Amino acid sequence: MRTLLAIDTSPSSDSASRSLVDHFVTHYTTTNPGTTVVHRNIGTAPLAHLDDELINGLRKQPDVLTARQQSARDDSDAMVAEMAAADAIVIGAPMHNFTITSAFRTWIDHIARPGVTFGYDPETGPKGLLADKPVYVISTRGGKYGEADAANPHPADFQSDYIRHIFKFIGITNVQFIAANGMDMGNEPRAEGLEAAHLGIDAAIAHLKSQHAA
Repeated sequence: MRTLLAIDTSPSSDSASRSLVDHFVTHYTTTNPGTTVVHRNIGTAPLAHLDDELINGLRKQPDVLTARQQSARDDSDAMVAEMAAADAIVIGAPMHNFTITSAFRTWIDHIARPGVTFGYDPETGPKGLLADKPVYVISTRGGKYGEADAANPHPADFQSDYIRHIFKFIGITNVQFIAANGMDMGNEPRAEGLEAAHLGIDAAIAHLKSQHAA
């Protein structure tokens, strides 16, 4: 039996990214009957931003934890366990101010923990501690963004490289992006962006199914 972790990071309850994550989950579970879906909604139920108390509780080893530190550590342990147990992860990631939502950024602060999801080797440096697995990031963008090239040397996408880097830092390198561009550019560009994202989701799941069958 497979496990799919679905994470919503949008603060809006009716966002395009949520709809696309739902499509991914529906298609994935239809293709893989019996899949267990674990849903983590950090967009409308965000975690607390880190302060001194939470930094000490999550990233250090105090002799005694406050009740707030223990609660944050319990939540973090649960979220890390969800990631470790998942066969695949899908994340709805609207682009806010060219990068990720504050809720997504805070979730990263809570799961990027020394000795838990990453470590340091004195000779080779940082080492991710989570097992690699496919992560599908469904990125909804108000405008049209793409990879940097000669025609578009500054695509103003500070989201993709950061997400790839942070997941690699904790051990996950198989990160794939499915973009829905033009969400705030009018009906036609929005429809085109959603269609492209649906096709991208379908192609990703078909490819994943072929790998499972191999």
